[in-house]
Amino acid sequence: MRTGSDTWSRLKCYGKERAGHMRLYRIGTGCMRRREIGIIGGGASGLMAAISAAQADSSGSCKITVLEKKDRVGKKLLATGNGKCNLTNLSFSVENPQQYYRSQNPEALSGLFAQFGVQDTLKQFRRMGMLVMDRNSYVYPLSQQAATVLDTLRFTLEEQETEVVTDCAVEKITVSQKGRDTEFLVRAGGEDWLFGKLILACGSIAGEKNADFGGYALAKALGHTILKPLPALVQLRCAGSFWKGLAGVRCDARIQLLISGRGTKESYEEQGELQLTDYGISGIPVFQLSRFAAAALDAGRQVKATIDFLPGFRDNEALWQELVEEKCTSCRQRSMEVLFGGLVNKKIIQTAVKLCGLSMGDRAERKNLPAIRKVFALLRSFEVQVTDTNPFANAQVCAGGVPLTEVDGHLESRICPGLYLAGELLDADGRCGGYNLQWAWTTGYIAGKDAVLSLGKPAGQRKKGKRE
Repeated sequence: MRTGSDTWSRLKCYGKERAGHMRLYRIGTGCMRRREIGIIGGGASGLMAAISAAQADSSGSCKITVLEKKDRVGKKLLATGNGKCNLTNLSFSVENPQQYYRSQNPEALSGLFAQFGVQDTLKQFRRMGMLVMDRNSYVYPLSQQAATVLDTLRFTLEEQETEVVTDCAVEKITVSQKGRDTEFLVRAGGEDWLFGKLILACGSIAGEKNADFGGYALAKALGHTILKPLPALVQLRCAGSFWKGLAGVRCDARIQLLISGRGTKESYEEQGELQLTDYGISGIPVFQLSRFAAAALDAGRQVKATIDFLPGFRDNEALWQELVEEKCTSCRQRSMEVLFGGLVNKKIIQTAVKLCGLSMGDRAERKNLPAIRKVFALLRSFEVQVTDTNPFANAQVCAGGVPLTEVDGHLESRICPGLYLAGELLDADGRCGGYNLQWAWTTGYIAGKDAVLSLGKPAGQRKKGKRE
């Protein structure tokens, strides 16, 4: 660590030297104050942590620094919600978070969302000057541009004079104990930084072309367990030589995921717009199921997906059987194209007919009746073997990370006092629909606020439910 009296570190605001925003800090134990918060990661949770910390600092004397390895903060935010940024969901219920999130320790979720939930998120963004709209409970910025969310966060950081240093990858964190206090020496971007409290908000490797497990490695080096990260909210690759003929089809469907092996069986169901690709299945209902498929495949279990291309008949099987008999009667001696025409997308019909040993030009006659009934059954129960998920680069989030049992109700580490964890580094991943960003806002807010309120107080000295 540099300690010379002439050693200075010039901090960059959003990677640029901006007039009026450049501040100089002397680096060294005699000049770097302990009342400084370090945040590693400039994604959604890290930016919210910085804003929350500044808001909790009633004296305005706490210096907050965000270290971001990329050339700018919040890059992933710009891609969320197809560029519109679905930032939360009004359907969420704090009483039953397990309906929306998956974790090995789901019992911890309610307490966190009770501290900062959906309505708190809406109030926070309104306070920062951003208006929102909701579409079927999905909340977006009124502009329907993800850039608006990022700009709102950035402008708030500037107003709070929070220092953001980009192109600043963390190389090493050294923890030193002074009595009951902890200090964190962070080597990043060729500089040494000394923090009294440190928040890890590095995100996951989801969406990254080059898998970088750096955030997990930092948490592990500080004593934490890492539950193996796996792709979640991702496409599923399936066996079969017919997928190229189905590529590009979008349709409403019900998908049932069947998992077997290791002496147990499980099933999960979702319905929505299914997308067929040249390698398998995609779309929101597949994303919702993909977490379970990824975990099962990683454990060496068998995974099958059964697709119902006509889910509207699910609750009226009698009507479906009546339709089948009517079709077989009225279309007698007519081609398969006529017999099955209009039921589902033509590409699906062509594939099903071929798989049942028929061709589109074959006639609906007695000898073909068994195969015809197989086609009807296949449209309701199209079973495929899931062989893999797409890689991390295609995933929206990751499952796994630091167990929630290793942080307390304020997200402070139970293993390394003074260290906080937020966002995707923690073992909680949500469904599609704004839930993962809500997790980022919730954990970032709690960690940032508590890190400031705990400054100067020994670890564990707090009132029930909140800092003194």
